[in-house]
Amino acid sequence: MQVFKCAMRIIRGNIIFPVIYIVGLSFMGIFMAASFDFDMNENGLERYSCNFSVIDRDDSELSDAIASQLAQHGTQVVVEDTPLAIQDAVAKGATDYLLIIPEGYETDFVEAAHADEDAPSMETVFSYYSMEGELVDQSVNGFLGMVRSLAMASPETPMADIIDRAANYSSERAQVAVIEQSTAISKSDRFVFYLQWSTYTLFAGITVCVGLLVTTLGRVDVRRRNLSSPLSFASYNLQLGAACMAVTLLAWAWTFCLGLVAFPDAAGQIEPGGLALCALSMLAYCTVPLALGFLLGQVGANGIVCNATGNIVGMVISFFGGAWISLDLMTPEIVTLAHLLPGYWYSSACSAAAHAPAIMDSATLELVLGHVGVLLLFALALLCVSLVAGRKRLQTSEAGGNRAAEASAFV
Repeated sequence: MQVFKCAMRIIRGNIIFPVIYIVGLSFMGIFMAASFDFDMNENGLERYSCNFSVIDRDDSELSDAIASQLAQHGTQVVVEDTPLAIQDAVAKGATDYLLIIPEGYETDFVEAAHADEDAPSMETVFSYYSMEGELVDQSVNGFLGMVRSLAMASPETPMADIIDRAANYSSERAQVAVIEQSTAISKSDRFVFYLQWSTYTLFAGITVCVGLLVTTLGRVDVRRRNLSSPLSFASYNLQLGAACMAVTLLAWAWTFCLGLVAFPDAAGQIEPGGLALCALSMLAYCTVPLALGFLLGQVGANGIVCNATGNIVGMVISFFGGAWISLDLMTPEIVTLAHLLPGYWYSSACSAAAHAPAIMDSATLELVLGHVGVLLLFALALLCVSLVAGRKRLQTSEAGGNRAAEASAFV
């Protein structure tokens, strides 16, 4: 087992890569999954609300109407008209949105509307603790836009009538209907999201680690020592393959078990059979970066190439696999293109397995196992390419093969 032990020493010598890619990115996936709200229901749609403050220095009909509009979006917090009070109200989070209406604002606003000029500006201050202030400011700007349009269309109409009409228009609300999806959002989707996020974690980590391992053992000096040793070629390859598989199994076990520990409630919503299929799907997906890393090692790729390939290809596969953006939000052309990459089949297999019924039906089982088979075909194709590439490289002078012997014969 000399080759296997040597391979493990190589991994320990480059421990920074598994720590960053596998451990670090796995914890990032935990934080991402924990930050999303997967406990939505049909009553989860509600109107935004915030604490707001108005410093009214104009005391006009228009300023009163603006304050009335703001009252529809939250609770008014009284703030004194002093610089220190204004700064404290926003900095301490007492108000989410503070609006200062300057003196003479209504007069300037009407004159600008009649002259078809830009409306005068008001000073606004937003809280750093929430985004509701931005939404409220958009509502105020929308109301002022309606007032301005009505004032431009009817210059002779009194301002009070224009404000009333604009208030009536702005009070109209769109009818919102909640459409039930065929696949309802459940607590188990938090665990599924973590598994799908791990698409990039596993691909980058396994590709880099296996690629560096095979490249290091495939150096010319190391290969020549192995060829001159009593170790058989078959034993060398078996031990090298076992080392690569050990790295893959460790990455798979760590990533999957971390999700179980971090989200026990979400994982508990999945039936045992579905959970086993999720683990099987992840293991099958791990064989794809394993084969790619082996290919990089066979062609003698250095650390920079392994890192670049693992990261770039991993990002592409994760994006098209729906790990970062749901495939439901993508165009049909993008979804069709996603079928050409392993991330799609892995994400679909995890989703189908997680939502499998208590009594596993044959349709779900065939679907998941079919996706697993596609993933293994991806790995098999890369493995075949790597074997051919490795044999070709052995014949080059760079690897000390037949071409090197031919070159030395002419010296």
